Parts: sequence; structure tokens; C-alpha cells
Amino acid sequence: MKRIVIMSVCLVALALATPAFAQSGELALSRQVIQTERQALVTSAMELTEEEGKVFWPLYREYREAMAKVGDRSQALIVDYAAKYATLTDADAQVMLDEMLAIDTEALKVRKDYVKKFGKVLPAKLVARFFQLENKMDAVIKADLAETIPLVR
Repeated sequence: MKRIVIMSVCLVALALATPAFAQSGELALSRQVIQTERQALVTSAMELTEEEGKVFWPLYREYREAMAKVGDRSQALIVDYAAKYATLTDADAQVMLDEMLAIDTEALKVRKDYVKKFGKVLPAKLVARFFQLENKMDAVIKADLAETIPLVR
């Protein structure tokens, strides 16, 4: 978990420091490292049987791909905010608020869809455990983001 925190802080700091960073290969590499660490934590915490693993991992990959698309939108919003921070207008802020809410809505939709999908092939307790892990990892990343991203002025 600590490694995810470190990587997310580095990712956000670089994105805020250099808006053009979003186009560089370094960002993709950092995100891949976070995903690898995330998967390692899930692997160790889920304690799946061989049979459960056969149905879990393909769905996990699908879920992470869907959430990566949501993450792409969040990243773009942060980079846009960084680029406009010094000159942010009320109109810019409203557009960003609308996008933030749309991102939250999309993330909730993905989670709801995958709770159902996982629930069709795994016991509810395992599904609950997985989404607990996801929520904990997301909370750490969000806390780091909240600490790193300056308030609108």
C-alpha cells in the first residue's frame, strides 16, 4: 500500500508541475507501476482458490480497464486544472465541477456493473472483500491528491 502512495504522489506532483507531462511516456510508465502494485496487493489480500482465481482475474482485468478510462478523465481534469490554475475563471471552474461530477457518476456506474458481474461468479463475501480493497486503495490515492492539489483561488 505504501508503494501505491509513493507512486501516486509522484504521479500527481509531476502532472501538476508540468502540464505537458500528460503527453509523455513517463506518465504511462508511472500508471503501469501503480497498476502492478495494486494487482500485487489484490493478489495477496484476496486469498483466492485456484477455481476462484480462474473467474476472478479475467473480470479483474476488465474492471481495471474500465476504471482506467475513468482515471484518464480524472488525470485530464487535474492536468487541465494545473494548466489553468493561475488564471482560472468562474466559467472554467464550472466546467471542471461538471466534469468532476460526471467522472464520479461514471466511476459509480462501473463499480455497480462490476459488483453484479463479480457477484455472478464469486461468493458475496469475496466480492465485498475485493471492493473493500479497491475502496481502501482509492482512498489513499484520493487523500494524496487532496493534499497535493492546491485549492482554487
